[in-house]
Amino acid sequence: MTKQSFATALMTMVGAAVFAVSLPAAPVHAEDGALTKAWNSTRQGTEKAWDKTKSGTTEAWDKTKAGTDKAWDKTKAGTDKAWDKTKSGTEKVWDKTKSGTEKAWDKTKSGTTDAAHDVGKWGERTGQKIGNTSTAVGHDIRNGFTDDDKK
Repeated sequence: MTKQSFATALMTMVGAAVFAVSLPAAPVHAEDGALTKAWNSTRQGTEKAWDKTKSGTTEAWDKTKAGTDKAWDKTKAGTDKAWDKTKSGTEKVWDKTKSGTEKAWDKTKSGTTDAAHDVGKWGERTGQKIGNTSTAVGHDIRNGFTDDDKK
């Protein structure tokens, strides 16, 4: 394409654009226009979609609320049962511990008393042994110096 043919084509396009702008505007009918029909259709579809979303959200909330209430009731009941079992088990364990402690104390007390009596008897026995040993040693020494077999 030459410079001149390009310039001619450009001027023709500019002229056509000026001519198009100079024409009077075509009347727009709101009911008949394709744009209006598309807008109305979109608006109605949006309203229906919004109604469905709103309704679905309400129903979902109601189900969630009801499910939460049921779950809370089950949790509460389970917690109460667990607490009752824990409380009962603790009481039983405490009773066993108390009973075992009393038995252990009685054994300790009895064992301590018996040990104290044994210590007293040990002193008496030790004294008797020492007395008997000195007599026996005396006889052995005497027998070593004499031929007398008297015991």
